[in-house]
Amino acid sequence: MNLTGFATREDRIALLQSPREDNKLRVEDRAAHDWYRFVLSFPAHLVRTYLDRFGLAPGHTVLDPFCGTGTTLVECKKLGFPSCGVEPNPMASFASRTKVNWDVNPDELIAHAVHVGKLALDKLSEEGIEDEESLPLFGTKQRIVPKLKTLAPDALKLLLADSISPLPLHKTMVLLETLEANKDPRLIAHEHLALAKALVNEISNLHFGPEIGVGSKKPG
Repeated sequence: MNLTGFATREDRIALLQSPREDNKLRVEDRAAHDWYRFVLSFPAHLVRTYLDRFGLAPGHTVLDPFCGTGTTLVECKKLGFPSCGVEPNPMASFASRTKVNWDVNPDELIAHAVHVGKLALDKLSEEGIEDEESLPLFGTKQRIVPKLKTLAPDALKLLLADSISPLPLHKTMVLLETLEANKDPRLIAHEHLALAKALVNEISNLHFGPEIGVGSKKPG
């Protein structure tokens, strides 16, 4: 069964006229879906509505030919329905594959992430960079800015101008290098996905409104 195009014109009008929160990710769905989402992703409860409305039963398989970051696939897995997704965007495809991988021990994931984070902070400290910069009047030592890491010119051209400040980019690259040097194959995909979400929503200068743009610059 293909969920794409299931909504009739009346369904789409009803969705547009419904309260705004009906088109948002609910709190109870965040643990499974909020690893990484497109800004305009449809909410998980909408998938459940259609799975129920079309009476899926054992033996049915759901196809989502434009699966994005995997909302349909995750909901199907939660409810025990086989599903298959197709997605040409490499980042979205990676997010989908990672979000339906539930073989990770959450305690091990958190412990490893904390360990890698501490190692990265130690490296930055050795360079004279504090993750939380102290106020100038209370600094314990003169700040010496090292030569900051950056992307190769061809990769840098792919970014929106000023979409990430030099120092946050440097810190991110140090973290990535540390993660690679201490890689646990069982956990690496989830750690990369968590970092990708942080890059988009917290580390970069990106701003999401009706369109993606660059907001106020972060220090560095």
